[in-house]
Amino acid sequence: MLSLYPRWPALLVLAAACGGGDPGAIDAPGGDPKIDAPPNRCQPIPATGQFNKRQGNPRLLPKQTFSDGKIDLSIADPDVRWDGALYQLYYGATHATSFNDPEKVQVIRHATSPDKVTWTVDDQPVLTASPDTAAWDHTHTEKPTVAFNPNAPPDRRYLMLYSGASGTFPGRTFPAYAIGAAFSADGVSFTRVPAAESPFGKAGLVLTGKAAYPAAVEAMVADPEVVFVDGTYHLWFSSFACEGAGCATVSDFGIAYATSTDGVQWTVRAAPVKSLLRASANDTTGGQQPSVIYDAEHCRWEMWLTNDAPGETNAQPVAFNNTAGVWHADSTDGVVWNIFYTGARNLTWNATTPDAGEALGLLTGADVAQNSTGRLMLYVGFDDKNVPPGFSLPDRTPQGSRPGVMTLNIATRDLP
Repeated sequence: MLSLYPRWPALLVLAAACGGGDPGAIDAPGGDPKIDAPPNRCQPIPATGQFNKRQGNPRLLPKQTFSDGKIDLSIADPDVRWDGALYQLYYGATHATSFNDPEKVQVIRHATSPDKVTWTVDDQPVLTASPDTAAWDHTHTEKPTVAFNPNAPPDRRYLMLYSGASGTFPGRTFPAYAIGAAFSADGVSFTRVPAAESPFGKAGLVLTGKAAYPAAVEAMVADPEVVFVDGTYHLWFSSFACEGAGCATVSDFGIAYATSTDGVQWTVRAAPVKSLLRASANDTTGGQQPSVIYDAEHCRWEMWLTNDAPGETNAQPVAFNNTAGVWHADSTDGVVWNIFYTGARNLTWNATTPDAGEALGLLTGADVAQNSTGRLMLYVGFDDKNVPPGFSLPDRTPQGSRPGVMTLNIATRDLP
């Protein structure tokens, strides 16, 4: 997650030291077990419903004990896909013995669900922060996104892109993010791209801020979202660039776009994407945390993103990478988008909904999967219910923290 604030491992260290739609929609079991084959021509876009937060939230808490005797302390940055039989979920977590454990490690998890209600989390992470202290992704390995390419070599059918960092961005307090790539034959165990294949000679590293903004004094990229369509990987990602002495002036902030035929060599097409800016003449008014699907039946792209105006999240008790909600955009080419910041979000924080998993706020980073004509959104909340022992979250009180837990929640559109 590209933010002008520290990422969630910092949240855990701090803690150790110290209306989107109708909320009452009821789950029906399962869903359409198949994905409709797209027709040969574009179909008219039908009327669509609103996203509804579902009863039964939260669906997953970071509290289970794994075979190594450790627990996950967080849930963040979900990436979800319907494969025709199961929802395939990837997300970031911090793994340790407890909140006070100084040896916290970032991992990327995999889980599945046949019905979006019950999620089974794999015991072993699919990717772990590099143990090499000199690696570019030693301290941060997070924000996964996975695409399936049936025509790739067998050991590269699944491409995972992720945000990585080791060290702080010059002149700022947040990590110096870049984007990495790893491949898998089964979607369960991923291996980083070898250093010999990396454009930068570092295992895993495939895209940097300077590749997106070559004229900037400093720049970074994060929060990848990859979609494979017609032989091409399409990538949207958060981006940030600055200029001047000490990189004091922000010159660019927003969602950028790149393409690749192999998932390793990327060509940046737009940085930032102008049509996603709040103010078209101001390159610092873009959003972040994109989630994108391609609706082949209707020949259009759909995107969900975060783009909050100053002060919009001040009412949320937890103060950490908050968002007021999720915006929706659509496009016919993936470059020019239709988005209306004067309208309503597809999902909005609502503190008054009881037992909804978001009493203390929302974390940026929602993700959407398409299941036939329906849509499943996974999003992360901050909650004060069912808090595991010792868990806490940073807040706005003088004490700086309170008991709390990060939760995985669902909302649906046109889905049983």
